[in-house]
Amino acid sequence: MLRLMKNEWKKIWIPVLLTLLVVTVAACTMTATMYPDYSLTYTLDAWEVGTEYLSLLYPLFVVLPVCWNLHQERQNNFLLYVQPRVPMRKYLWVKWMVYAISAFCIITIPYILSAVTALRMDPHLDALNMGNRIFENTYSEHPVVYAVTLSVFRGLIGVLVMTMGFFLAMYCENIFVVLTGPFLYTILENFVLAILGVPQYRLVTAFDPNCLSPEVITTMSFVAGPSLLAAVITLLAIYFSKVKKEKVVKV
Repeated sequence: MLRLMKNEWKKIWIPVLLTLLVVTVAACTMTATMYPDYSLTYTLDAWEVGTEYLSLLYPLFVVLPVCWNLHQERQNNFLLYVQPRVPMRKYLWVKWMVYAISAFCIITIPYILSAVTALRMDPHLDALNMGNRIFENTYSEHPVVYAVTLSVFRGLIGVLVMTMGFFLAMYCENIFVVLTGPFLYTILENFVLAILGVPQYRLVTAFDPNCLSPEVITTMSFVAGPSLLAAVITLLAIYFSKVKKEKVVKV
């Protein structure tokens, strides 16, 4: 198992590390430079301001560096050579685990480091506390706990989004659909649930709960978006494997 994971890591380590570096530098730079244009109540506000754009683009960050690899292996028939040596189910499971760890790190590490950047600064705080965010006591009194917990939760959502790209790579021939499908899903889901009047159940709300007023945020706000995405992934897998009868390995 470990040997297989090491082999899979060798295939994607360059794009993963480059993405991690770019996202980390961007997050820390925006956290350190964007806050003067805003009125801050707490020091951690600079972190929220600096990373808000990442909440829109994170599906690309977790899919692009890894899912191209599985699609390429299907296209060049590499999986035909793997199948006699390793059970395909095991091979795909190991590949998913390596992708999942990569996606988790690509989201979690930049957010934690940018939070550290914000907490090490001394911005001018002049806004009154209006109670306009969820878990405000933890946010104000234990900012490290808040930032780490939210970053880890965001990392788990990133893994779920990557999993959608992984299933698309297993069955789709179009590389554009594979790499941008999860991003387009988040945009469409965001639009549809907002039109239906339930924006508190969007995936982006679970990723960034302070994008809405705390009065409308409930426990379901953290569960509904990821659960809907998991259901969509399951339906995609059933559709491709049972309805269209697509195979991961084609002769």
